[in-house]
Amino acid sequence: MEILDFRVRPRVEWYYKGLLPKPAPEFEAYFRLYKADELFKQRRFQLLGCEDSIKEMREFNVTKGVIFCGDASGNEKVYETCQQYPDVYIGLAGARVDQGVTKAVKDLRKAFEEYHLAGWNSSPYLTGVYATDPRKYPIYALCEEMGKCAVIHSSAHFNPATPLDLADPMQIDRIAVHFPDLKLVITHGAVGFGDIGCTIANRHKNVYIDFTSIHPGILYPHVIKMINTQLRKKAIFGTNYPCLTYDICEEWKKVIKPENQPLFFYQNAARVLGLTN
Repeated sequence: MEILDFRVRPRVEWYYKGLLPKPAPEFEAYFRLYKADELFKQRRFQLLGCEDSIKEMREFNVTKGVIFCGDASGNEKVYETCQQYPDVYIGLAGARVDQGVTKAVKDLRKAFEEYHLAGWNSSPYLTGVYATDPRKYPIYALCEEMGKCAVIHSSAHFNPATPLDLADPMQIDRIAVHFPDLKLVITHGAVGFGDIGCTIANRHKNVYIDFTSIHPGILYPHVIKMINTQLRKKAIFGTNYPCLTYDICEEWKKVIKPENQPLFFYQNAARVLGLTN
């Protein structure tokens, strides 16, 4: 069975800016949470190259991975990586309205029209701009118009400089009401906000929920049940490598019913990214 990982970082220096050799302040808590320093030492983590990153993926039948950036300055780099490895990597673009709404729209249009990136990656907890901020509505309109997805960080975050509710998944509910044809992705299972992320994904035909960075062992049994029932065509797998390594695939296979595994590990993500209908 092929696996599409919805969030990865190739072991190339550019993709670890702000993380290595020392994490930026907004990421330090994540390093503690994932015991990243210890894990990096155990793995003898080295910045290698895309070829070696792809080899790591393929050991667990991860044949495709979604790469991303946080602002428009990284769009060209994401594009270049996708161009170099078109059968492996799919890119999400960055654009920040706090740097100007018109600029953000232009940056994203270029990323879609010239770079053919699959959607927009947004982390409100880093930019300090709520997902429902009116300045973002031209971005959503553009994504909807062009058939691109919007992937929005919607789970508990650990940036001490911004409020927790910047990641409240309830904001995705409001956006889905206003943009019913826009494919929206709630990230990281909305962990930290109870079941509301699953409820929103189940409520709206255009809302999906990824479980990137999440070990299934931390989820309540009824959430696993929802992934296998109401959300079987909405739930998406991902490692957010290196937060989790690719062997987490085997843990997820233990809790996802065999008939749902093609959906969870590949087809749902492919639908969001426009790879299939």
